Amino acid sequence: MSSGRSPDDEFFAAFVAECSDPVVSLDREGTVVYVNPATEAAFGYAPDELLGRDLASVVVSDVGDAGSRSVRDRLARAEGLDESGSVSVPIRHADGHTVTFSARFHEHGPGREGRDGDGDDDGSGGGDGEPSPDDCDAVYTGIFRDGVEEIGGQRAETFRNLVEHAGHAIYVTDTDGTIEYVNPAFTDNTGYETAEALGETPAILNSGEMSDEYYDALWSTLLAGDVWEEEIVDRRRDGTPYHAHQTIAPVVDDDGEITRFVAIQTDITERKAATGRLKQYRDIVEQLDDPVLLQNRDGEFELLNEAVSEFAGIPREELYGGDEFAFMDPEAAAEVDARRREVLETEAMTEYEISPTFPESDRAATFSTQRYPYYDADGDLAGTFAICRDVTERKERERDLERYERAINGATDLIAAVDREGRLLFANPQYREYHDLGDGDVTDVTLADIVPDDDYRRVEREVESALRGESVEYRTTRTHPTRGTRTMDVRYYPLDSPESEEPAGVVGVLRDVTDSENRARQLRVVDRVLQHNLRNALTVVRGRAKQIAAGAVDPADAAEYIVSRADDLLETSEKSHHITEVLSDAPETEPVDIGRVARQVAAERDEEFPNATVGASVPDDGHATASATTWISRAIDELVRNAVEHHDRDRPTVAVSVEARPDAVEVRVEDDGPGLTGMDRDVLVDGTAVDALYHGSGLGLWLVYWVVRQSGGSAAVASAEPRGTSITLTLPQADD
Repeated sequence: MSSGRSPDDEFFAAFVAECSDPVVSLDREGTVVYVNPATEAAFGYAPDELLGRDLASVVVSDVGDAGSRSVRDRLARAEGLDESGSVSVPIRHADGHTVTFSARFHEHGPGREGRDGDGDDDGSGGGDGEPSPDDCDAVYTGIFRDGVEEIGGQRAETFRNLVEHAGHAIYVTDTDGTIEYVNPAFTDNTGYETAEALGETPAILNSGEMSDEYYDALWSTLLAGDVWEEEIVDRRRDGTPYHAHQTIAPVVDDDGEITRFVAIQTDITERKAATGRLKQYRDIVEQLDDPVLLQNRDGEFELLNEAVSEFAGIPREELYGGDEFAFMDPEAAAEVDARRREVLETEAMTEYEISPTFPESDRAATFSTQRYPYYDADGDLAGTFAICRDVTERKERERDLERYERAINGATDLIAAVDREGRLLFANPQYREYHDLGDGDVTDVTLADIVPDDDYRRVEREVESALRGESVEYRTTRTHPTRGTRTMDVRYYPLDSPESEEPAGVVGVLRDVTDSENRARQLRVVDRVLQHNLRNALTVVRGRAKQIAAGAVDPADAAEYIVSRADDLLETSEKSHHITEVLSDAPETEPVDIGRVARQVAAERDEEFPNATVGASVPDDGHATASATTWISRAIDELVRNAVEHHDRDRPTVAVSVEARPDAVEVRVEDDGPGLTGMDRDVLVDGTAVDALYHGSGLGLWLVYWVVRQSGGSAAVASAEPRGTSITLTLPQADD
């Protein structure tokens, strides 16, 4: 000991001088005022090369290295270094390579005396780099430890490579939260370049979605020296949020002091989204009323929703590990098991219907099932996945629909439905046949396409009434191309809509009452005619019989008169029978050569009535072919016979002519007799006078009316010149 120094001072001075770690003292401005001998070996600079120099000048200053810039800025003004804890200082060695040290600085008060290596006071800041006591009033001394060469330091290089190439975002902050380091994955994940992040705080990632309580708990944990591990929602540089699992650990020095914090983030955005989707799918599956289930290769349930449990009547937990034989009837279970094995064998989806019963719940249902193969994460077939749609109500509706369809299609009525625009929705076979619609789709057909123009206005009006919710009933006549004039009872009903209070359309039911109506009329007419004629005839016969009995008349003359009246009754009966036959036959038409029929009728009646002249004028080319019933020859014969028999002259003349027009065939029967009465005209033309009909001749004209009507034709009556009657029958032209 010498120069009046206390042993403690000498001891510490010697310790510093002999310390194997570099010791460097700085003034407030960051200027080196002392270095120990170990500094030269570690930094490569002689003491006189460092004394009076800013320490920051030997810190690496690579362009873009924000971490180095942060250290340089901190060392450029040493004041406060003692409060920063350990600082990582990358020193540029005199030979050019970089050595990184961990330095911790302490402040020393004014009046400190400089010393050389042997402890003598020379007051000059001697060769060992000791400071002059007058050079500064406050000194910051740092011990640089654990220096490892960046080049040649294999262990440090390895750790650096690991961090640099890590897939997780890693960043390091000092104890104040200032970012000192970020790895490339941080840039990839957040969008912040290194230069943009260094010197900032993690607040640049704040999404605003985390509460203040979250950050309070984070800092409380870290400052207590514990590791923080939680999920966080941060925000990238472009503003998009992301979910991360974040671990932040404090880094302590040899004295147990926290020097910095290391944060590691794992981006779990996709995993969170997948978890959210999985929850949505699970919620959806659980809400389904249809059973959904997954079975392994052995048929054991590994997953099923609550709907399975509800149908089975067994708690879901008790179903796991079992199979379908545990809760449904054996026959259905065997069918399901066979289908499951089929999917395992073919590795293809199969679709089937099954109608099991469930003894525990006392339920029964029909399911439309789709069963799929499913595979594990390695792509190996692991079992089957089934979605069972409950179609019990639908199958019942289908059965009801089938019954209704059979009833509608089997009905004799014509049934169809139209929408609000008048387009056909469906039509039963009878409706299709009547309107010649064929078996194809009818939805492109409208009412205007099938209803005759002269009937359409009324049909349109009645359909509109039904669309307003009214039920409509009325009777009408329709002329069919082959069936003639038909009488129809028509009913329209609103077609309810499941989606609206307004009707979706109209259902129409057309009942052909022609035959029944005609028979009823015929019976009434025949009954009246027969009663009238029979009463009159019997009255005359009875009177003549009394005359014969009294000897008042010649028996032979009276008998002849009785026979004549009996013949009239037989003729009337025959005409009634013919009318009955006409009305009993289906109104089917066929091509008829009207010219041939006219010639044959004229020839036969000319031969039958020698006092009459009956002739025919027909086309020579044979093109007078009409569409008519087979009774048309009987109708023409009735007109000719009526003209002869009810003539008022001894030698009647009757002319039959046939003319072929482009769309029709006309048959004209003209005589020179007294003409028809008004009642006979009405009976022949439109049948309107039948209620007044009572004599046999009128019954014959009524027969003509029905034959022409069922042939789809019409009759007209006109007066002939200079006397007589001209009756014209117009019949449809037969198709070629």
